[in-house]
Amino acid sequence: MKFVARLAVAVSAVVLPFAAQASLVVNGTFEANVLTSGHANYNVGSTGLTGWNVVGPSGRNVTLTKNGYLGQSTQQLDLSGTSDIAGSGIEQTLSTQVGKKYTVSFDVYTGGTTYNGGVNFLVNGTSFGTNLQGNEPGNTTKRYSYEFTATGASTIKFLTYTNGLVSHIDNVSVVASNPVPEPASLAVLGLGALGFFRRRKSA
Repeated sequence: MKFVARLAVAVSAVVLPFAAQASLVVNGTFEANVLTSGHANYNVGSTGLTGWNVVGPSGRNVTLTKNGYLGQSTQQLDLSGTSDIAGSGIEQTLSTQVGKKYTVSFDVYTGGTTYNGGVNFLVNGTSFGTNLQGNEPGNTTKRYSYEFTATGASTIKFLTYTNGLVSHIDNVSVVASNPVPEPASLAVLGLGALGFFRRRKSA
């Protein structure tokens, strides 16, 4: 029993750093399409917005806004586009693994009290968040996070909630909920345990 307890203490003393996870989302920051002017529109069905499919009723669009627009610090995507009507948005299908849990995080910016837009967030057609708002009245973004278990490939979707101006999103990220230790750290742990066993054997 003492041997087991000592081994447990030795192993628990090793702190395993976790590898920084790359997001599964392509162009989650909306910086891939570099703007030189205030904004650019992408119509429903367009593939011009890197990594994303533009969805919604025919004739609608979404609007990519340049940094500085409405005081924002980086480029963002306005789901309401030029029509400011509910239902327009974007989606992206990710290579997620069956049974594995993932965390989706993103920022919402709704322009303070001047505007009344909102954002709906869905995974594979299931609603996770409705009428999500930014921080008001400070005209700042608000971070949201949701966890889901994959049943295969997963489609994340963001839609305009209501007929209102400004339904911006930014910094969309999807990562595994349980990160894996770095290989180098696992090797160190293995060598430490091996050394412990050798010392125990020679004692």
